[in-house]
Amino acid sequence: MATEVSSSPIPQLQSVQKAMALPSVGAAVGQVGAFYTKVKGAHSLLEWALSTAEAGVVAAANTAAPYVAAPLAAGDARVAAVLDELERRVPLVAEPPKVIVETTKQAVLSRISPHVNKVYTAREAAEQRVHSLKELSWAKANALLSTAYGQKAVHSVDMGATYAMQLLDHYLPPVGPQEEPGSKSPELVAATAEPALHTAQTVGRLTAVAARRVWANLAYKVNELRNSGVELDVRRYITALLAALHLANVTSQQQQQEQEEQARAAAAAPQPPAPAEPAPTPAAPSKHAPASAPTTATQVKTTPEFKSTETSN
Repeated sequence: MATEVSSSPIPQLQSVQKAMALPSVGAAVGQVGAFYTKVKGAHSLLEWALSTAEAGVVAAANTAAPYVAAPLAAGDARVAAVLDELERRVPLVAEPPKVIVETTKQAVLSRISPHVNKVYTAREAAEQRVHSLKELSWAKANALLSTAYGQKAVHSVDMGATYAMQLLDHYLPPVGPQEEPGSKSPELVAATAEPALHTAQTVGRLTAVAARRVWANLAYKVNELRNSGVELDVRRYITALLAALHLANVTSQQQQQEQEEQARAAAAAPQPPAPAEPAPTPAAPSKHAPASAPTTATQVKTTPEFKSTETSN
């Protein structure tokens, strides 16, 4: 593909013209040129420096143009052919930038949307299952608490909450003008209508009140100490608490080691011989005990044959 060389020292490159004909390239070059012009006109010193640099570049190009005309023409022809092939394979590059952005966006969304829809569908199905399981569990809890034993359990929870509230009022009374948590909350649901919800509300209100009372009383005591001139150093308090815990741990370990050593010493010591059991002493015959039967020797001595034998001897 032949390229005509103009009479000017710097030849007009066909590849540059084709690239500038593309809307996206033209818009980018226009924005860069506007920015360059704005920077150049910002100060007289910048305008002088940039104008000098431009003149130097033009002079260098005019000087080198006769020597690089042939290689530059060959490279220009190849780049122009590549640009023509690009326009043939990707017609989108010849469209305006807005059309390119919108088309790219639609293509990306068309590829991502099925996967995103699958994720949303799976999440909705999981949420529906969790909701169904929650409703089933809630209904089962209401059914169990609606029985006679369940009502007794609910009544026990109510009594325990009432007793716990009395203890809180006695040992941790409300301090300050702050309202108790749950004071503006709606009334508790009747135990006969929703026993599970009634139990949850009762426990939740008691927990909130207990937490509020603990922190309120703690803050009140700290303020009292500060007003009385006692400055509470939190760091020193925590350090002393950690030291006390460490000392208790070390003391417990020492006691445990001493007990283990005593047990080992007792196991290693020789055992003393067991005392012999005393022989049983014969019981003395009682006066009222019956006479025992005569032995065989006594019976033989009383016979006539034994007496005659003894006389002959």
